[in-house]
Amino acid sequence: MSHRFLAALALVAAVTACTGKSDTSSSTTTMTTTQSQDTGGFSISMQLVPFPPKQGPATIVVGLKDARGAAVKSAAVTIVTSMPAMSMAGPKLTASDNGDGTYSAQTNLNYATVWTFDIRVKAGGKTGHVSVQSDVK
Repeated sequence: MSHRFLAALALVAAVTACTGKSDTSSSTTTMTTTQSQDTGGFSISMQLVPFPPKQGPATIVVGLKDARGAAVKSAAVTIVTSMPAMSMAGPKLTASDNGDGTYSAQTNLNYATVWTFDIRVKAGGKTGHVSVQSDVK
């Protein structure tokens, strides 16, 4: 009987320790790739900060690589946001070049719903487009 009690106590301690670690890591603001697609000779990825996305201010970071995997600099990157479930358009954003193949735009995700981010890129006479959806809580 005491072995069962000790085993149960150890299980409770292990679950509690795991739960504590999970809460700590989820509270930190990290950049996590939400989508990456190849289109028009480009590989386009999108990251939202904070992640997971929540209602309020957010940074959208677009990563852009060519077919060989090299960072694409000096591209024109636009992001059109919308909320399909609400039949509403969000802001159209122009992302700033960070000089390293990433492009950033600030926005405000005012509503907790599924957002669509239509990303269009132009560089070196080529164009690419991806559409990414993200559930904002």
